[in-house]
Order: sequence, then structure tokens, then C-alpha cells
Amino acid sequence: MRLDLFKIDGFKNLRNVEINFDEDEFATVLIGLNGAGKSNILEALVTVFRALDLGNSISFRFFLRYHCRAKWIELDNRWTDLTSPQISIVIKEGHPESPKPAEQIGTSIRLNAFRKRAPEFLPNHVFGYYSGQSDRFEKLFDKHQSLYYSKVIKPGAELELNTRDPELRRLFYCRHFYGQLALLSYFAFDNRRARQLLREHMGITGLHSALIVMKEPWWAKGRKGQKRPSPTLVKHGDPNFWFAYGVVRRLLDKLWAYATAPIRIEQSVQTDYRGNATSEEHVYLFIKDEETLGKLAGGFDDAKSFFAMLETLDISDLVREVRLWVHREGADAELPFHEISDGEKQLLTVLGLMEFTRHDESLFLLDEPDTHLNPAWKWKYLELAHQFSSDETDDPNGWRTDPTSHIVMTSHDPLTMASLQRQQVQVMSRDDFGRVSVQRPPIDPRGLGVAGILTDIFGLSTTLDPITQRKLDERNALFSLADSVRSPAQEDRMEELSRELAQIGLRRVSRDPLYDLFLKRMAHVRTADTPLQSPADLEAMNALADQVIKELSAGTQP
Repeated sequence: MRLDLFKIDGFKNLRNVEINFDEDEFATVLIGLNGAGKSNILEALVTVFRALDLGNSISFRFFLRYHCRAKWIELDNRWTDLTSPQISIVIKEGHPESPKPAEQIGTSIRLNAFRKRAPEFLPNHVFGYYSGQSDRFEKLFDKHQSLYYSKVIKPGAELELNTRDPELRRLFYCRHFYGQLALLSYFAFDNRRARQLLREHMGITGLHSALIVMKEPWWAKGRKGQKRPSPTLVKHGDPNFWFAYGVVRRLLDKLWAYATAPIRIEQSVQTDYRGNATSEEHVYLFIKDEETLGKLAGGFDDAKSFFAMLETLDISDLVREVRLWVHREGADAELPFHEISDGEKQLLTVLGLMEFTRHDESLFLLDEPDTHLNPAWKWKYLELAHQFSSDETDDPNGWRTDPTSHIVMTSHDPLTMASLQRQQVQVMSRDDFGRVSVQRPPIDPRGLGVAGILTDIFGLSTTLDPITQRKLDERNALFSLADSVRSPAQEDRMEELSRELAQIGLRRVSRDPLYDLFLKRMAHVRTADTPLQSPADLEAMNALADQVIKELSAGTQP
């Protein structure tokens, strides 16, 4: 699944905005100022796919073209024809040898027919993730989560439903808690790629043990007055876990069988900082080692299936917490997983879902996933994402990109995009009238370094602190004056500033007289007083620099 073109009008601050994705790239990074609309792009995409899956109407105008299962799908919601009463859908051939989609006529299809053939035309999964605390993005996935919940808790669902079926829940929101579940899935199925990541980047060599704390769910508390469970509960429910039934039964039976001496206890749970507490029954399930975990997961097909079953514990409101202890290089004793940073846990969640859904026609919409990562992780984030969503080649250092996955993420960090090419980046900006535009940067971020990315891609006029930049501007302004014009006091001040700047590594210009002339000419257009420049400003500055260079070069010709 790869996005190609998205035009949108009327969604929040997005008015006649166009994003031309490169469908040959596995990842696209959206950058821009706060308020430019990066998150709104992700929300709009979720809204479109949610409506297509549920059969709902969409209030804003848009045109979306994407590639899925060797077909181009074009969706036109009043973009071409404002008076159209319903969305227009056109299917075109998308094989490598097929003509470009713009050159094909395609076949029109109605929304109802499109939905009946959803497994053919829609991505299997649309994943959403946000690293912050706001639930605005998550709420867009609530309807799908609610529908999934209603299916998996039905009596007998464990015998009828396959949790791997994307039709059960096409839209999936990655909760922060899922990092522990992903880690359990890695170890349960001895995932080599994940083990390599854990060992090389986190120093984790294995799982020591796990403790799953089950809690009395909200739906069981209302039954306390009943003398005996109903016939339905007796037939389908698990008496060890408050007669829980549905898909989760498959996992509950195994948890009880492989846990070491399960403990049931009534405990007081504090619900907030004010000290309010409620009484709650807990069941402690201790998985003593990695071998036992493997046996517990033995009845499931793969890590993806096991992860889905672990998630049903949360969906059924049965889990209070999951505590993990891991073996770590250089540590004499096992280490609690909660001592690993939040950023690392969140990374495990996202990478786990990429690993579990390779070759699965998936779209990942990640809102600032690098926020809580240290610089080393940010620098490698997209490389790791590439590895976990791709296949290994014969070359041990090479990866064959999976054409069925597309990552669209927002970021503010230059380290995250340090290895990218310009076609993998979209810069969002606003003009003086608040109009949003999106375009690719003029050059590749790759090779620029952090300072170069901040100035040439993000549009910062300088990467120096304000005090140092003011001194540099003052020195350059004095330097740009002709020697005959500069007064003795100005000469002294220029030398003083040059000495101060030289002490911190900013020496006075160069010994090349042509370069000195260039600096003098450009000193008149310094923009350090404007902290941020738009892509148009950067293009104008580059054009001016090119013009100055041409003039100086022409003037020095023999």
C-alpha cells in the first residue's frame, strides 16, 4: 500500500492543500512549524479510510490516489465536481508495466460495490500512533475499536473468529501499553530480527520472567449480587477469570495452565492522587521463564496472532498491569522492564506492529513517534523502521523494501531525517494569510548534517544562539563596509568582535578574496532577525547567492 497524491480542502486549517507523495518510497516525513497542519494531514487520512470502511459520508473535499494490490485507486469527493452527490471511485491497473495512472481511463465503481470488495481495494491495516498525551488522534479509531470489542466478546467467539482477519478491525491505534505485549511476542516466537535489535541497541539478551496482574473487569462487578452464574456464563465463561468469555478464552486457559501457582487476592487500588481507593480482586499470573512463555504461546500461529490475543486482555478490561524482567548485558541481576525509557517502549510497539504486518498492505500514520527517543535512536529510527517493514536480502547489510507498506510520520527532529532524500520529505508552511502549502525541500537532507537540515530544510536562519549571532552579524556588517568608509572606532570594534568569535571557532571569513567579496555582498541581506524562513524565502536566498556568485565569477574573468 503506497499513497501517491492527496488533495484536500475544508478539513480544519487545510484549504486547497496538495501533497504529492513518492509512491516508490517506503516512508514520508512531514515537517513544519507547530500549527502548520502536520497532524491534520494524518487525521484527514484516517477520516477518509474510516469512512470508506464504515460506509460513512465525508464532509470535506478531497482527491486521494493510492496503490494497493497491483491497482491504483482514485477517490474523488467533490474535488472535480462540486455538485457530485457522492464520492467518485475509479480503479486502474497498477502493475509495474501498466501506464501511469494519469494516462489510464480506469473503471468507475460505486461506494457500495467498493465496500463489498474492500479486501481487494482497501489496505488491510491503517495504524495510528501519537507519542503525546492528547487523545484527539486516538478518538478517530474509537468506532473500529468498539466494533472489534463487540465481536470478540461474544460467547463462542473463540471458536469462530480469526484475530488475523483484517476485516475484524481495519483501523488500529497503537497504545503505549502495547510495548510490553510486543516484547512478550518477540520472545515467545524467538524473533531473530527483534532479538538483534534488543541486544545491539538496548543490551537486552533475553526474558527472565513476567508477571501478568489480572483484575476484576467492570462488567463483572455488577454480578456480585448474583447467587450463581447464568447458564451462558457457565457454558462459555472461564470461572478462574470472572467468567470472561469470547476470543480471550483461548488465552485465559493457557495462562492458567502455565502460570506458576496463580494467586487470587482482594486489594485496594488508588485511582488518583487524592487518595481515592477502591477494592478490586486481582489474580497474579507468574510466567517463570522464556521457555514457559514459548509453551504458553505454542498454540498460536505466530507472533502476530499471539500479540492479538494478548491485546484481548486489555480489550476485555482484564489486565491491571504487565511486569517484565529481562536479562541485560553488564547487569548482575534481572532488570525490570519499567526501567527502560518510555521512548524505547514506544519504539518496540511501533516496530513490533511493522514486523507483525509485513506484506500485509498496511499504512502507518505516526504522529511525532521520535519525541521521547534519545539522539542515537532518532538517528536510526527510519533505518530500523525500514528493516522491520522489509525483507532481508542475501547481502547481510541489505534490505528489500516491502512495497505493501507506507509510513507517513510527522517530526520536528533533524536527526530523524538525516539519512533521507528530498522525495521522502514534505515541508509544510503557512504564508502571511495563514494559507498552508506543502512541497519537497530543494535539496536532500542526506549529507547536510544537523545544522544544515535546520537551516536548509526547517528554514532556521541560523543555528547559533541569539547573542553570538548578533555579534556575528555586527562583525559582518562592519566587514562589508569599504576600508575607506570604516572609521577607526569601527575598525577597532570589528577586530574586537573577530577576536571574540575566533575564540569560539568562528574566525573572520577566509583568505580567499573572492569569497570575502561574496560575504560582503550577502551581508546586506542577512535574515537572522527573522528566526524562520519559508521554503519560498530559502529559494529566493539561494537564487540571490547564485546570482552573486555569477556576477563575481564574471568580474574575475581574464
